[in-house]
This record gives sequence, C-alpha cells and structure tokens, in this order.
Amino acid sequence: MKTGHYVSGVGLGRLVGLAACGLLATGHVAVRAQAQQASGGGTYLVLPGVRSEFQFDQAHVQCKIGHTVMDDGTVFQMFMFSTSVDSVTIDSAAKTVTITGSMVSIVNLRFPDGTTANLSETVPYVAYGKDGGTPGAGAAFFSLKVVYKDTPGLDQFDLFGSPATFAGTVVAGDVTIR
Repeated sequence: MKTGHYVSGVGLGRLVGLAACGLLATGHVAVRAQAQQASGGGTYLVLPGVRSEFQFDQAHVQCKIGHTVMDDGTVFQMFMFSTSVDSVTIDSAAKTVTITGSMVSIVNLRFPDGTTANLSETVPYVAYGKDGGTPGAGAAFFSLKVVYKDTPGLDQFDLFGSPATFAGTVVAGDVTIR
C-alpha cells in the first residue's frame, strides 16, 4: 500500500525527533506567553476622600471617578477609556507594565448654581502598573498620565493642567504582572 511505503520511508527515530521538537517549540511559546501577562483592577485615592476605580489589561485601559463633590460644591464625575493601545512594555523582573495609546476623557460637572458642563477630549495616555505582591491592596500601584490641550473656554486642561497624572497605591484590588 502506498501509505505504508511513505511512512516506512521516514525512520521511527526521525519521526519521534520531529514530534519532540514540535512539542518543545509549542511548549516554549506557551511559557513565553504566560510570562508576559499584565492586568489589574481596583481602587486608589487620587485625593484624600476621592476614590478612583481602574481596570487594565494589554488591550484596554479605563479609569473613573464615579462621583465626588469638590470644595466649592461642584459635583464632579469623570470617565476615561482607551480607544487604542499603541504599546505594552512588561518588565516581569520588576513586576511593572507601561501601556501607551489614546483614550477619551469625559468630565461632567454640575455647579452649585445648577448649570452643567460636559467636557470630552481624546488624549494620549501612559498607564503604569506595579505588582506589589499578594495581597495587592496596600502594595500595588497604578498611575494614568494624560496630556490635555488648552483651548478657549472651560476644558479639562483648566481642571487638571497638563500633563495630568492620576495615581495612587491600590486600596482595594490588585495589579498582576507575570
């Protein structure tokens, strides 16, 4: 039979060697992929009493301040989410990740006189996470730096300056770097 002829033409030792080589190559790729994972989620304080929530992985970054009241009585809400991830740099030895890209930054304000302002801007960002071990709360760190544009009228540059960095030690949640 033809099939038997072709199989017998490949020596058993060579066949075993090829299979082992394939397994080693596949195993090596899987180990490398596992060694380069970064993700996180939780909360940190951007100011005393002002909690920010964050989430990130190698494909997405987001951060928000759900609700706070500023000293002058203005109600403040903020939501930022990535629209692109341009680069991801993972340092497994240092247990850090740096992610760059573009994101939309949205701020909603309700002033004491009842008027409102809704500000939205697409900005470049740099997100940074540091795995502080287990448990992550109290040891892990997250920061998000964005560059706002100064435009005529009220804008996010007026609120935060530029570049603006929102950062803190994780009080609930974790950052995991592998």
